Amino acid sequence: MSLFPRHNAYTLLAALLLCAPRPGVAQTLAPLPNANEILQRALANERKLASERERYECRVTTTAIETDSSGNTKKNTTEVKDQFFVNGIAIERTLQKNGKDLTPEETKKEDDRVMKETLKYSNQATAQKEENKQNQELADFLEAMMLANGRRECINDHSGGRSVLFYDILPNPRFEAKNLNQRLAQVMQGKISIDEQTGEPVDINVKSVADWKIGWGLLANVHKGLWLHIHNHPEADGVWLTDFAEGSGDVRAALFLHPYIHFKEVTDNCHLYTATATQVGTPKVVKPH
Repeated sequence: MSLFPRHNAYTLLAALLLCAPRPGVAQTLAPLPNANEILQRALANERKLASERERYECRVTTTAIETDSSGNTKKNTTEVKDQFFVNGIAIERTLQKNGKDLTPEETKKEDDRVMKETLKYSNQATAQKEENKQNQELADFLEAMMLANGRRECINDHSGGRSVLFYDILPNPRFEAKNLNQRLAQVMQGKISIDEQTGEPVDINVKSVADWKIGWGLLANVHKGLWLHIHNHPEADGVWLTDFAEGSGDVRAALFLHPYIHFKEVTDNCHLYTATATQVGTPKVVKPH
């Protein structure tokens, strides 16, 4: 298989026809899909791309800043990691902390952790269980939200014309939250753009408009103003990857900690790689003595 397979001509043509008006013909725009249609497209695309992501390895740089109530920095942590995928599940290996390479002892500990995770998700059933969990969390969020004021635009990039949907995110006042994810979703407002063909989120920018308590505030309390921004993009071969995530918020945990946290995560230097293994000879069964 080529590392950069040619785009399907029919898919590209369909995208161009969807975006471009036809001369001399009155343009009739298709109705915007509802949230459930978008979710099903996204889940189907995620399942299709799970194996394709395993050919990618990326560099992830994360910065987390903790301040006091006056805005003075208490702690500033930067980590550089390698990211790869096993059966569609992202695994990260820390390379540096605060500009310094890991010590031999830290490297061994990190290698052991990564190997444990790799073996864990090498089991297809375990990876599928984790993927189902992540998909359910996404479904919970969308179920508790409303996508309002939708519009469609054509975005030109390396793949040609892509139809992108833009919505306002609002809480669903008629929805009764059943879990923590849905309770969080009900206090979030913002904007989202979605690739219409795949259902993949392109850009999400949301902020909490009310306090959110866990265990009546005894376990944790997320204050109004929690902010999250995530951006995803398609690679030339159609694989979607997250390239930017940023957020901030005022969080209290277990009544004791009350830090203000700001984090930024940049994913870049993504490259394709291939690995093959060949068995030589016939395996022999070694019997215990």
